[in-house]
Amino acid sequence: MRCFSVAAMLLLAWFASPAVLAHEVRPAYLSLEEASANNFSVVWKRPTKEGSVPDLTPLFPKQCQLTFQAIVELTGAAKVQRGTLRCDETGLTSGEIRINGLATTLMDVLVRIQWLDGESRQQLVKRSNPVLSLDQASAPPVADYIGLGFEHILTGYDHLLFLLALLLIVPGKIPLLKTITAFTLAHSITLALATLGVVNVSPGPVEACIALSIALIAAEAVYLQRGISSLATDKPWLIAFLFGLLHGLGFAGALTDVGLPEGDIPLALLLFNVGIELGQLLFVFLVLALVLVARRMFVGDLRRWLAVPAYGIGGLGTYWALERVVGILA
Repeated sequence: MRCFSVAAMLLLAWFASPAVLAHEVRPAYLSLEEASANNFSVVWKRPTKEGSVPDLTPLFPKQCQLTFQAIVELTGAAKVQRGTLRCDETGLTSGEIRINGLATTLMDVLVRIQWLDGESRQQLVKRSNPVLSLDQASAPPVADYIGLGFEHILTGYDHLLFLLALLLIVPGKIPLLKTITAFTLAHSITLALATLGVVNVSPGPVEACIALSIALIAAEAVYLQRGISSLATDKPWLIAFLFGLLHGLGFAGALTDVGLPEGDIPLALLLFNVGIELGQLLFVFLVLALVLVARRMFVGDLRRWLAVPAYGIGGLGTYWALERVVGILA
């Protein structure tokens, strides 16, 4: 525990940096569905963040002309534009689709094309290479969806900070395994229910409650350091399960906000969840690795510093909770 406090303080310093204070970045979504020969209905969905919309524009091959409708849909999570893409007899089979402005953002774009003959294509266009080549065959979307989940958890700093707070109150390897398993099971349940539309909860209150859960677990760590036990410290796996249900609703936002067609949701859900688990395991592994390094580097009695990471985590969780409540009320 003493060495873990050192590792937690190092991670906390990173979490508190200005670059990390923002919530995770969600992908944009471009849907092209062929309604008649060489004519496509277009849905262009860009996620909003703190009221702003990224300045992104899809550019199509020269044989195609894009026209957007005048009406723009604004939801709490995205700006949606609908329109028509008309191509000549060449169709949408050659050239490239470029997302202008993507390289200067922190997000990716999920592109889905559906042709009349039943052929379809899905690809995650990365900011590092904002081009989809129509002349090249596409790989199955397995790696894209896994990568989307992996990136989502590693940029979902509130979820990671909750895990870090949780590790402060877990006493050993077996309880740690039970706790991580319970958290995984719980968020997988609500992730599936929310993505499939069984549960529909506004993202604003969910994100505020997630931040509050961080502060609550940090408080339990402070009490534990003072020798005061509770249900959370005696059965951390149970608390991880209960709060994991809440965090699963937060994870679901990355898929439901994209607006995937119903036929794609089961596969996307499974692979996205696999990516989340891989990222989560990587984070826990890095924390444990830092603990091992701390054991070798630091000597002396560090028990008096145990409350420092707990107070820091609790402070960040409280700040995020207040920030998100203000955002809801604004």
